[in-house]
Amino acid sequence: MGESSELYQSVLRSVLYAVMELAKDLDGSEVMAHLILNIPNYYGDMTQRELAVELADYLAKRLEELRPEEASAARVLRELIKSQRLG
Repeated sequence: MGESSELYQSVLRSVLYAVMELAKDLDGSEVMAHLILNIPNYYGDMTQRELAVELADYLAKRLEELRPEEASAARVLRELIKSQRLG
C-alpha cells in the first residue's frame, strides 16, 4: 500500500494485517513485532495501542458469524496487545 493511500500507516491497516498474519498461523511474537513497526509512535502515544485493542475487539465481534477463524485471530491479537509488557 503506497504512501498516497488513506490507510497508509494507519492503526486500522496494521490491525488488519496482524489479524491476517495470525489467521495464517504466524507466531504471535512475530505478529506483534510487525504491528509495533507498522503503527507509528506505538510506544510514545498510548492512544495508538488502545485504538489497536479496540479495533481488534470490534473485528472479533463483527466477524464472529461471518468468518470465525478471522474473529478468533482478532481475539488473539487483542489479548496479545493487552498482555504486552511496556516497561
